[in-house]
Amino acid sequence: MLWQRESAMPRNCWGKSRMDLSTYETYAETLEELDDEMRFEYILDIAKKKRAKPFPEEAMDDAHLMHGCLSKVWILHDEQAGRHYFRGHSDAAIVEGLVAVMTDSFSGLTTGELAQIKLDHVRRLNLGALTTQRQVGMMAMLKHIQKLAGARAGIQAA
Repeated sequence: MLWQRESAMPRNCWGKSRMDLSTYETYAETLEELDDEMRFEYILDIAKKKRAKPFPEEAMDDAHLMHGCLSKVWILHDEQAGRHYFRGHSDAAIVEGLVAVMTDSFSGLTTGELAQIKLDHVRRLNLGALTTQRQVGMMAMLKHIQKLAGARAGIQAA
């Protein structure tokens, strides 16, 4: 399958420094090439890979819970040398994959870079075909990530 190529599956950048949106671009380009059914399978495959590295059970608490999603979503945030890193988990498999796309895509950015991320970046991932509610949840996740990093300026559409 298309996403099973090494280049179509970005690596988790938790703890890895980078100055660009290359992981986001890889996800966006791969998702653009897939039809709705393949896109769904791709997201589930990402979720399976993420679940291989367990999320800390102690972080599944109210302090890390993201609001605005029908499923439960927990997001961890860490700042190292002025760059923000995110890791997430959900109780729903498809949402676990969506969380991974968002946290992988925007980890490693500075507060200023995160402030420049717009809702159009989320729309470009073309995940609204899954459901409108999930698209709304992804936009809420962007706002949440920006809030954690103190980068509220970028939440409007471009």
